[in-house]
This record gives sequence, C-alpha cells and structure tokens, in this order.
Amino acid sequence: MSTRAIRRTAAGLPLGLLPLLVVAARGGEPEKHFPGAFPGTHTDVSADQAFRDHDLRVPASAEAVGYWAWSEDDTYPLAAVPRRPCSAVPDFVSGSGLRPASPDEGGVSGVRVFAKDHGWAGDEPDPRYLRDRGHAGVISHRTGTECAVYPHT
Repeated sequence: MSTRAIRRTAAGLPLGLLPLLVVAARGGEPEKHFPGAFPGTHTDVSADQAFRDHDLRVPASAEAVGYWAWSEDDTYPLAAVPRRPCSAVPDFVSGSGLRPASPDEGGVSGVRVFAKDHGWAGDEPDPRYLRDRGHAGVISHRTGTECAVYPHT
C-alpha cells in the first residue's frame, strides 16, 4: 500500500492511529527517537523543528509532554501537548497566527479527538483556536497556573 493511499484512508481516523499506519507503511524501518516523542511512535523530526516548520511559536520554557510529527508525509502532520504558564498562551496564540474558534468549527473536531486522547476531559469551556493558513487547530486547557495546549495540524 502506498503512503498516499494510507494517508487517504487515514483521513477519517483519529490522529492517534496515524503513527501506527506510518509504522506499517515504513515496513519496520528502525525507529528514530527524539526526546519528548510519544512512546511507541515513529517520528523523523524534533519537536522544536516541527514547531518551527508549522509556525507555532512555542516558547523554550514550555515542556513538551509529548508530540508526534512526520515530515516525510506530503501533509506533514504534527500533534503535540506542550505545557506552559497560562500567561504565555496569548503570546503563543498571536505569534502563531491563531484566531478564536467556536467548538463546532470543522478544524476543531480533529484536535478535540486528539486532546481527549491525551488528557483533556472535553466538557470544559476551554478556548479553541484555528489558523486558516496551515490548517492548525488548538485547544488550551488550564490546570492551576499551567495550561496544556493541544496543537494539531
């Protein structure tokens, strides 16, 4: 099965299954490991590089709880969970070219599935953001003074 065929098949699947499809497509090639990558996933780019490539302004002080990115794919998907002080979220949003989004906008649905798979309860009225160019969706969730931010491209 070609990578394009897998990508088309995966379009309707939750993001959590994409790394498994990439592993299958690669035919068991050795796994590249980058610090912060989600356990058991293949990724071929560091979190910092993926954030730069997707024009997401994640501050160096943010802790990447986990991420997945695959630059060899034509669409170059990225999913991550960086945590940072909530006071840094407005700079992240404006610096990344994001705009407020309603919970029902199409670009938010994919990030909603990803965020729920990675700790977001899903019933909070947490802020959601979209970027029309580059197709990024983000949910920001406050826990105390920290915010978990769920970017998904």
